[in-house]
Amino acid sequence: MAYASFFIISALFFFQVGINLDIFPVVWPDEVLFFSPSFSFSTSGHLQTNVLKGLIPGMESKTLWMPPVYFLFSGFSLSIFPDTLTTVRLANVIIVYLTALGFYLLLKRQSISEWGCQIAFASVLWEPLLFRFGTAARMEGLTAFFIILSLLFATNKDKSKLWFVFLAGVALSLSSLSHPIGASFGLVTAFLVWRNFGLKSLPWFFLGGVLPILGWLYYIHPHWDWFEIQFGAQLARKRNLLGSFTLIDKVKVFSFGFGFSKLRLVIILTQLIALVLISYQSFQKYGKLNQKWILFWIWILSILVSLYTSSEGWYVFHILFPLAFGMALLYDSKQSVSKLALVGVLVSLGSLLYTNHIHWFQTDSKQILDSHFQHLEMSLAQSKSVYLQALPDPYFDLRKKRPDLDILEFIPGELDIPSVAYIKTIRSRDSFVFYDDQLMNPVIKDFINQSSWQREEWEIPVPGNHWLHYKTIVYTKK
Repeated sequence: MAYASFFIISALFFFQVGINLDIFPVVWPDEVLFFSPSFSFSTSGHLQTNVLKGLIPGMESKTLWMPPVYFLFSGFSLSIFPDTLTTVRLANVIIVYLTALGFYLLLKRQSISEWGCQIAFASVLWEPLLFRFGTAARMEGLTAFFIILSLLFATNKDKSKLWFVFLAGVALSLSSLSHPIGASFGLVTAFLVWRNFGLKSLPWFFLGGVLPILGWLYYIHPHWDWFEIQFGAQLARKRNLLGSFTLIDKVKVFSFGFGFSKLRLVIILTQLIALVLISYQSFQKYGKLNQKWILFWIWILSILVSLYTSSEGWYVFHILFPLAFGMALLYDSKQSVSKLALVGVLVSLGSLLYTNHIHWFQTDSKQILDSHFQHLEMSLAQSKSVYLQALPDPYFDLRKKRPDLDILEFIPGELDIPSVAYIKTIRSRDSFVFYDDQLMNPVIKDFINQSSWQREEWEIPVPGNHWLHYKTIVYTKK
């Protein structure tokens, strides 16, 4: 029976991927920005972000605005398979599934029951948030993969071999070099290293963590000025976001990707309250908490603090794992609240089915998206150079159908980069595409106001709860 349910959970995950991968999640500008250096690496061996050429200093020569591990991973995928968005998304799908398998194995090592492990497995793989953020061509899946790998190394049963501790440090470092949020999980891995291998092993853990970072610093060192601009602008933007978001904004960002988001928030809150009570009762009875309970609380608190300080929806992906861990602990508690674990899985499954109903039965999403891109292609028929800040992002469609078109991607208006660095490039554009002109960069806004442009606007004809619910605004020179 256990094998059958394991197969069903996996089969539904891959079925969901199979029917949606080319259409959903909606293509985000982030995917284009990450694809560009990956493709460059696959063809030339260099990490160049050509879609930001002339917009941010050094982009056409060296990508320093993010650590390089995800670019190397997706670049390797593109060097073997076709240079399309589907290739890098499919690579992410495989990584996400392997991460879920590693998570399942980790829970088994923490003495979670078979059914508890499978509830956690389904809680990850059936949640719509995973398909919105985890299968996109970004680094969330790879970051989580290295986090789980570091935890598996830290819980290896052979405690005499310190090289497992070293590898735990390496994996955690690679997670951070996929995305800096991986560093926020350092306490989780360090706790398991300490509990399973003792204090004497911690130097090996730190050594493993430092070596990959030294490699990145070596890559950066000839061009610290570019690094300060590219990476520093990112940090400044996130600091500005943190200061401008209220607590309500943060809750909205947190809940955005979940299926039946309001109900999911209630379930999460109820789950955490129940786990606090069970932990308190256990501590009162035994005077301590079991390792798996301490691990859960370190993990969930680490990610909650990280999410609070980041204020970006993509990173909510990482809370799926500790929440699923909590559901497994609830199920194994055998208390009346343990039924919440099953309710959570059913809510994920129900929201997944509902999402498919909206996208494929209520509407034909592929036909709608194709029609939208055709409309955009007609609007840009006379264009030779375009600047994109659109959702869904038409970059991959235009790249395929208009190889003659010079395409640049957006630079967020919040990035603190002197306009002298990019004003000449902006003025070279003969068309602009936006999904919200309120987010327009001030330099672009001034340029458009000072010239004569043809403006066209339309909304994609879908229900409000559809993932394609966006408008498009096109400016072309008269």
